[in-house]
Amino acid sequence: MKKIILSCLVLLILSSCSSRQFDQEAWMKEPEKRSGMVSSLTGKYELKGMTETEIIDLLGEPEQKLDEPSRQYVYYLGRAGLGVDDSLLRLSFDANGELESHRVTHD
Repeated sequence: MKKIILSCLVLLILSSCSSRQFDQEAWMKEPEKRSGMVSSLTGKYELKGMTETEIIDLLGEPEQKLDEPSRQYVYYLGRAGLGVDDSLLRLSFDANGELESHRVTHD
């Protein structure tokens, strides 16, 4: 019984770590699969310096637009870890509307 539980746990961890190539259509249609595409996205595109319009053209409308403490777009990436938290891509823009930084958080 312990071997079965351990095997299931290992499979769950390995499947959550899988990475996929960034695919714009899949990004927009399957938000729960975005987490695996983030590494490819940031490797394929120089996001820093892109305008808000360019980001929306690439990724679609964000799930959230925040103005405090700074202008941010938040994209849902799917469930994090064991499915307790949400994984989010947070894009922060400067006063000129250009992407200043990006990070993945687990909230």
